[in-house]
Amino acid sequence: MEIKLATNEDISQIEVLYEELFMKMSQFEPKYLQPAKQDVTFIKQTINNKDSDIIIASIDNCIVAFLLIQALNTPPYTCLVKHKYAFITDIIVGHNYQSQGIGSALLVEAKKWAQDRKLNYLELSVLSENVGASLLYEKQGFKEVSKIMRYEL
Repeated sequence: MEIKLATNEDISQIEVLYEELFMKMSQFEPKYLQPAKQDVTFIKQTINNKDSDIIIASIDNCIVAFLLIQALNTPPYTCLVKHKYAFITDIIVGHNYQSQGIGSALLVEAKKWAQDRKLNYLELSVLSENVGASLLYEKQGFKEVSKIMRYEL
């Protein structure tokens, strides 16, 4: 397995994995999320922006997983301590490659990415129904710090 930063040449393979990610998310939350394709412009901008990257995992030149990470600043609220941090927006390991340590390897690389930029912490969001992902994140040292709650009308 090779882990590296994505380039524009990787976009078509990343698009395929995005479809799998969005399908999986729609199965967890069908009332609010739907299968979709990711905007190619968004992928290109992420790859080419100095404050974001897509980290890919490849096996035999085939991208089997990716993680989208970006450097952010805390919002300008007076009650918040100012920090620069990394946020993992998306992560997917193709269904044929799960439970092989690929997700863990991507998270280790994300931690290095954030440390190299001297960021204060790494954050992500996970659907509460995605128990497998939550367990992976906990094994990697992530801790729950907030919850989003919804009331159906």
